[in-house]
Amino acid sequence: MSEPATTAVGADAGPREEAPARQLSPREIRRQQRLRIGREQILDAAEELFGRQGYRGTSLQQVAKRCEFSIGALYLFIDSKEELLRAVLDRRHSDLMAQMRACLATGGTGHDALLRLARLQVDFHRRHPDFGRLSVQIVSAAGTDPGSVEATSGFKEDVARGYEAAIELEAEFFALGQQDGTLRAGDPICLARLFSSLVFSYHAMDPGVVTSGPTLSDDIFLSTVSQAFSPPPWPAPAS
Repeated sequence: MSEPATTAVGADAGPREEAPARQLSPREIRRQQRLRIGREQILDAAEELFGRQGYRGTSLQQVAKRCEFSIGALYLFIDSKEELLRAVLDRRHSDLMAQMRACLATGGTGHDALLRLARLQVDFHRRHPDFGRLSVQIVSAAGTDPGSVEATSGFKEDVARGYEAAIELEAEFFALGQQDGTLRAGDPICLARLFSSLVFSYHAMDPGVVTSGPTLSDDIFLSTVSQAFSPPPWPAPAS
């Protein structure tokens, strides 16, 4: 988000005094609280319906009905279904990225941090299973049925940027582990992509997220992550 524009002043105008913050009236405070609550209700309803019925199978009328809004009131908050999808994804993505950064800052070896990250991502999608199902739909659609999530190229670019930001952060975990010798050598970005693929595959088999299909235990998943990215017990082959 860009910084707010400021009015230019002459060089001899001297320092500008900051305008005192406007004191909100009780009525304005209540209005802003209602707006925040209304927005969260809409995002919650949309996340649930998108996750359970799919993006294509959900209408704005259904979202409005679920949160007991009129369709007119809904349009006070959003302009289109795609904009609503963006807002649903942005809310959870921002929260998850903040938790990932905190996980990296916790300390310990890179190997321990990577396992904490895997656990964090699994638990996050379980706490928000409708978001987890929606994520599985969107990522799967990229290689199977792109029409399952009708979106503009701008939306797809936004999703790609969010993915790349997550990969760059995950790569920092690998760089840490390579520095302390607890994670295998290799391009951290490439390793982060492999790790991300493993985590996504597990979301699609997690009974706490999906409702059908094969499942796998957490122990097997975490031990697979550990073994996949630990330094090999044998010397690397000569190049």
